[in-house]
Amino acid sequence: MHNESDGADVGGTSGASDAYAALGWIEEFSELARLAIDEEDDEALRRRYEDELLRRASYLRAAGLFDVVEIRHPGLRAMFADTR
Repeated sequence: MHNESDGADVGGTSGASDAYAALGWIEEFSELARLAIDEEDDEALRRRYEDELLRRASYLRAAGLFDVVEIRHPGLRAMFADTR
């Protein structure tokens, strides 16, 4: 239950929804990273994956994900380091 007067989540459902939404973003980010790494034939498609990864990385960085998670793929790590 949501308390309109102070914005607090009384019943606890919003926190769970937020956690699932965040998990979905991380899963999609991981999938985009795999697609970008694996795409060898279509340069334009790979660039679209990379552009979307960079767009999402800014939000995930702001959320602190990269403070606790290390990108191990050298190419992706360099790409994200260049955007700091």
